[in-house]
Amino acid sequence: MREDAVRQFSVGADMIYLQGVLYTNVSAVAGITAYVRSEVGKGKFTGVARVFAPLVACEEDLDRALEWYFDNCGDRWFVFVGEGAGGALLKAYEERRSDELREMGLLASFYTENSHEGFVKDWMVRAVRDAVAARRYREQWGRDMPAEASGK
Repeated sequence: MREDAVRQFSVGADMIYLQGVLYTNVSAVAGITAYVRSEVGKGKFTGVARVFAPLVACEEDLDRALEWYFDNCGDRWFVFVGEGAGGALLKAYEERRSDELREMGLLASFYTENSHEGFVKDWMVRAVRDAVAARRYREQWGRDMPAEASGK
């Protein structure tokens, strides 16, 4: 599990990101890491989310990686972002545990069946910011943010 070097208090949520290429051998790690850095490491999420990108090969790996995440960072809001085969695993995990994940702090999820550079777009960053703002409002005031306040 990789964590970006971003101070925890400076961000609103964590991003759990699964790339389209599943981990199969040690020689794949460099390529997977380079792709994660190019896709989510361009600074788009600076100040918005810390990025966690576990190397997984199967459902059991994902379960163990997320168990570690929830044991160590479970008090934070988070979003799921997944592409291709990794996204399919993450989406299936969310479907199995959707109610529990919402209670634990899942704010949003974004998936694509194809793995392609450029999946993470500015609209996604805005959606995460909006979700964090809405959750903060709900926790502070005990109700959903009015539409006129949220800009929708």
